[in-house]
Amino acid sequence: MRPGLAALLLAVLASGAPSLAACAAAQAASPFEVVPRRPSDPRSYRAAWIAAFAGVALVASSFPLADEADRRYALYLSEVDVDRIDERYRSTQRMDRLASGSLLAGEALLATAVWLRFVRGDRHERVSRSRVSLDLRTDRCAVALRF
Repeated sequence: MRPGLAALLLAVLASGAPSLAACAAAQAASPFEVVPRRPSDPRSYRAAWIAAFAGVALVASSFPLADEADRRYALYLSEVDVDRIDERYRSTQRMDRLASGSLLAGEALLATAVWLRFVRGDRHERVSRSRVSLDLRTDRCAVALRF
């Protein structure tokens, strides 16, 4: 390319650049679209609180039950009457299973309470919101992926 032609082309491009920059600045200065927040109904966490208190009660009650199972096992070990040994062993097993069941049920209720209170989303959001959404309009194109 000839140096004179290259200089002329560069001068034409340089003279048009400020007007392009002003146009971009004017577009950037336009305000953002105001998206109103959807009014949300206050959620009731009554089920979560009930599950939490029941879980705490079951976990707390498992400790005295385990102590009683240990006391019954000590009686089983010290028993000398052959007829009562089987009865004491069954009693010990029953109390130990009751303590274990109380502890497991309490922990399950506590996990359920945490899920109900903090993890589970609003029912309206779950129904209306999809995992992938595509927003095509004249002024924008957006793809959103939610986990």
